[in-house]
Parts: sequence; structure tokens; C-alpha cells
Amino acid sequence: MTNRDLAADLTGEPLSVTEGQTEDEAFDGGDEGDLDVSAADGVVLEKNDRSLAEFHRWKQTGRLIVDPEWQRQYVWDRKRASKLIESVLRDIPVPVIYLAKNTDGKYEVIDGLQRLTSVFDFLDNAYPLRGLELIPHYNGKLFRDLTDSDQNKLQDSTLRTFELSPQTPKDLMFVIFERLNTGGIRLNDMEIRNCLFRGKLNTLIKGLAGNEDFLTCVNQRNLERRMSDRTLVLRFLAFYERTHYKARQGLKRFLNEFFEIYRNASDDKLREFDREFKKAMRACVTIFGDKAFRLRREGGTGGNEWAARPNASIFQVISSSMARYDIGQLTRRCDAIFEEYLDLISTDERWVDCVRVTTGDASRIDYVFERWQKRLAEAIGQESPNDPVRAFSKSLKEQLFQQDSTCSICGQSITLIMDAALDHDKHYWRGGKTVPENARLVHRHCNQARPD
Repeated sequence: MTNRDLAADLTGEPLSVTEGQTEDEAFDGGDEGDLDVSAADGVVLEKNDRSLAEFHRWKQTGRLIVDPEWQRQYVWDRKRASKLIESVLRDIPVPVIYLAKNTDGKYEVIDGLQRLTSVFDFLDNAYPLRGLELIPHYNGKLFRDLTDSDQNKLQDSTLRTFELSPQTPKDLMFVIFERLNTGGIRLNDMEIRNCLFRGKLNTLIKGLAGNEDFLTCVNQRNLERRMSDRTLVLRFLAFYERTHYKARQGLKRFLNEFFEIYRNASDDKLREFDREFKKAMRACVTIFGDKAFRLRREGGTGGNEWAARPNASIFQVISSSMARYDIGQLTRRCDAIFEEYLDLISTDERWVDCVRVTTGDASRIDYVFERWQKRLAEAIGQESPNDPVRAFSKSLKEQLFQQDSTCSICGQSITLIMDAALDHDKHYWRGGKTVPENARLVHRHCNQARPD
């Protein structure tokens, strides 16, 4: 089967060279553009008829991956699930299941989560049948209550599967996912990536989406509902690591390539991603508060108010640019940076237009990044970065403890040296150096309670 045949099978129409735009629903400026999938791209697709008992065994042994983490959550009620069991028992056709075979020889469910989960739960006696019309005498019965012949019939019944091989190009598989509806609601781009690119990077992105500074400065309710929060994290990481110069063929391909390259990155690289994202979010909270990554809107009782929703294109340029500087530089120049941003969105109409429409165009991405990075550099000016050394020596703590064991914060005596810590007298983030002259002895708990 060719990729054109497959596309026709999925949608009833031939595959066009480019597909329609997919807009992230939870925030503005989310257009990733199109994927250009050549007709020469190959796809290996097998058709099989597999019994429900085989599927059930695969699920129990881990060979079949039915993972609500990337799939739509299981949403069928028990009446609808019962109707499916009734259809199987009465030989009514059931739609095909789409699977993707991964490099470990396991099968990931692309489309069919609701059907398969309904079958597995019933075989596991998790619910009694209800609402049956064709075989009403089975209402209220569990699987174990069926006759032996009907138990065998259910387990021996087959479902037609379309199974994609691991050699299928990721861009083409992405299109296939886009063409399929799961649970009656089409998967968005990040939900598809969450399936295609499982691994350590995906786990990191999920964790970073819960970062408190990130949630504060984005300030958008229900952003996690369709993984829009993870989309923003992904945009930061991709533009931080690969820069905007690599986004030549549309954002969708750019983000997919980043995910594929760093899917199972080294622990050192993942720690770097974690550190830089958290630093950028701390800087964004310090500079913009809870109204970051927004444009101003005219009118309203307050005059020019901040837009209610963050803009994804602004997020990717502002956040990733923070990685170019030390947190101390950004903190000490926060007022100047904020004023530069206000001036930019007030005076540069082209910049505002580029983050609002056709945001995946390479020339517009270039303009947005270059104009902001120039403004940011001017705001930072000659501000020096912080001292890279953060920790005082153990011998210095012992020396100060012997000289005077009074806590410099609470004024009480420190009884045991193990309860003592050295603190920067002048805050590190204000440029305080890690030198003996800037060290003071404090209770460990007083130091931990000190505001950053």
C-alpha cells in the first residue's frame, strides 16, 4: 500500500502535498504551518486480523501499549462499551484498529483506545453489561457470567488492524495521526508528538510544564487540558537548542526534528535543558510578572490592557533569549528590559504583525527574533554577569564559627556548626561575589527561609 492509498483509506480523499494549518487552541499565535510530505515518502503498512484474546494477552504482557498518557483518556461510558461487546457477539462490524510497531517490537495504539479498553475491561470482569437491545438477557452480566460458547466467541472474534512499521518516516506518520480521529476529537500536534516521540525528553517536558515560575508568568487556566503547556515548553527547548536559523521549513517540521533528535538525549543534556528552562522562567517572572508573553489590546475600562492569553510566538522568542544571559544580568536590568518590550510592541507594527499571523514563515520568525534580541542586548548594556562560583568553602565556615557563632539573620547563637551555613551578605543575584568579605554566618534554617 502506498502513502497515497493509505491517506485515501484514512480520509476518503487522495493525499495532497500540504495539509491545512493546525492552530494550538489554548493560546494565541500557535500556527505551526504545514508539513510538506512528498509522494515518494515510503510507508510499510500491514493488514492483519487479530483475535481479542491475542490483544488481551499482548496488553497483559506489555506488548500492546495502550497508554492514556498520550492518547485521549478513556471516556466511553459503560453503556457504550456494552454496545461494543454486543456488536462483537452478534457479528456486527467494528471499525479497524490502527497500530504502530516500534523498534522494540511492541505495538502502540494509534486509533482504537476506546474500543480496546472496553474489551479488556469486560474480559477482566470490570463491569456488567447494560443497555443491550439485541441480547437483553445479558444485561447485568459480567464476562464470567456468559455461556462458555459466548465467552469463546468473544475471545476468538477478530478485529482488522492496520499496522505501521518502525521504518515509516516520522513526517508521514505525523500526517497519519492527524488524519485519524480518536474518541471523536482530533488529536492536536502535541498530543501526536507525545505518542510518536516517547522517551526521556518527553518525560522532562511533562515535568517542566508544572514549573511554578512557568505557570505564574504564562498565567492561563486549563493550559494542560490539550497539552498546550507542553507545547510551550517544547518551543522553548527547540529554539534554545537549535536557534531560529534552523526553522526554515515550518515550525511543525522544526519541532518534530528537535523531538526526534533529542528523544532520548544524554542525562547531561537533559539537565542542561532543565536548568536553562527554569532559569528563563525565573527571569520572565521577575521581568514581566504574571502578564508575560502578551500583546496590549486597545480599549476597555483600563485603556490599553494586556491580552488575556499568552502568545506562543512571543513566548518562544522572549523565553529562549533569556538563555543568552546570566540570571544576575537579567535581574538587575529587569526594568530596562521591560521598557524595551513595551516600546517594541508599541512602535514596531511589523513585529506585532509577525507574531499574530503567518507565524511559521521563516522570514517572519527571523524578524521577530532579531529585533527582540537587539533590543534585549541594548537593555542589558554593559551589565556584568554574576560570579560563577556559588558555594563558600567548609574551612571558611569553620573559621567564622570560631570567631563569632551569632546568626547574622536572627541574632541568636548557633549552638552546633552543623546547624550553620554561609550566606551571601550582598545577594548573589545582585552581583554579590563568593568571597570571604561577602560571607556571613547564619542558621541553616534562617538561610533557607530567606527570600530569593
